[in-house]
Amino acid sequence: MRIIKHCPNCGCEINDDDVEFCTECGYNLFEKNEDVPKGFFDNLADKTNFSVLIFSFIVFGVFLFVGSIIWASFMASGSIDLITYLLLTVVFSVFFGGIFIGYFGCRDETYVLPNFSMYLGSIFAVVLCGIGFIFTFLMGIISAISSAFSALGGNSAYGSTQSTASSFTPSVDLSFVFKIILFVLLIPVAAYFGVYLGYYLKQNI
Repeated sequence: MRIIKHCPNCGCEINDDDVEFCTECGYNLFEKNEDVPKGFFDNLADKTNFSVLIFSFIVFGVFLFVGSIIWASFMASGSIDLITYLLLTVVFSVFFGGIFIGYFGCRDETYVLPNFSMYLGSIFAVVLCGIGFIFTFLMGIISAISSAFSALGGNSAYGSTQSTASSFTPSVDLSFVFKIILFVLLIPVAAYFGVYLGYYLKQNI
């Protein structure tokens, strides 16, 4: 337990560390002080709801399906390419999932930022874990195939492969890089505006 040298209520000096109540005013010295400002993660715990977050991902999944149908029609007509299709579908889903959180999880405006932070963190956690799992799985397969070919072909095959690889110069598609950067930037923007719009609709409907 924390030690208080002065009573926070009356300022009386406390000489005995084991005293639970102030001898002057009777204040509980071990009572939680609500005037102490809470940290960022304390606000996350106090102002977010786990069940609302879970249901927001259900809404996210529903609109992922709906968005895939809508934007697939544009891709089929040649208006957009595959990367743009994926970008629009995911951002569309993130936005509507955010609306759900803003409407059901925000009591007032101070709830918007904690709910947005939790929602965005959950999205990136799921995405990064998924990418990490796929990358680990693919690297395992590639390593197994590489070791199998090394055992069969010997050093000569490895040497020819190495020379071929060294002569190959990869080209960078700048439009693809730009779309990836745009994808990373638009997800938090869509999440925040979704959460804020949900809160706004709750207050005005």
